[in-house]
Amino acid sequence: MEETKAGRSGGVNFSASEAVNVGRDVVGRDIIYNVQGVDPGVLKDLEERLNNFLAQFVVLHRQLEEWKDLHNVLQDLQVRFTTCRSYALELGRRDEDEGGVLGRLANASGRRAQRVERLLYDLSLNWQQCKITLDQLRRFTMGLRFTGPAYEPRAQIGPEPMKALDRLQLEIDGALHDGDRYNLADVIGEFAKQTDDYLYLADKALRDVAKEINQLPQQVRLTTRP
Repeated sequence: MEETKAGRSGGVNFSASEAVNVGRDVVGRDIIYNVQGVDPGVLKDLEERLNNFLAQFVVLHRQLEEWKDLHNVLQDLQVRFTTCRSYALELGRRDEDEGGVLGRLANASGRRAQRVERLLYDLSLNWQQCKITLDQLRRFTMGLRFTGPAYEPRAQIGPEPMKALDRLQLEIDGALHDGDRYNLADVIGEFAKQTDDYLYLADKALRDVAKEINQLPQQVRLTTRP
């Protein structure tokens, strides 16, 4: 095999009289094929399949890394948003004689109204922290290269879940700013569901790519004459 040439290109080149060594830096482990006495046609076919294997491995490995990083950011957002979700559930809870959040503010005692105001204040503080993680997610999706088109907020190009999260961010900001407490719990619930769905999508894609990588070696088989 022409070792220097293969090392530079990341491919495989060999003759029927030599052993083949695919370097550790290419596929993560040493793979040695003894191809002495193999029919040249079989050898040529194997060489093509090995090079195809390496090319596909590189692409899939890059996809795997990108899905993994996306999954991690989404998981951080999901965990951080848990507190916001709990505040929203409390705000959206309806008492039989008070009609929910608006009823609390209009008819409840001063103590209950203060409690609602406190919940809204705490929710707003926690939401600011969530927006930091959401911005990290946004910047990451704007740099996507291997798992789909990159996100472009102005042109509205890229992952649909990211578009939905940005839209819901604006709705949550607006509800907090305008004091629209009636719909706040619903919007936060929708944001939580969208985050969960996006995380599920990334997790499924991660598993699918890993499965493809595991199936790649099946494409490389050497049949020798007895």
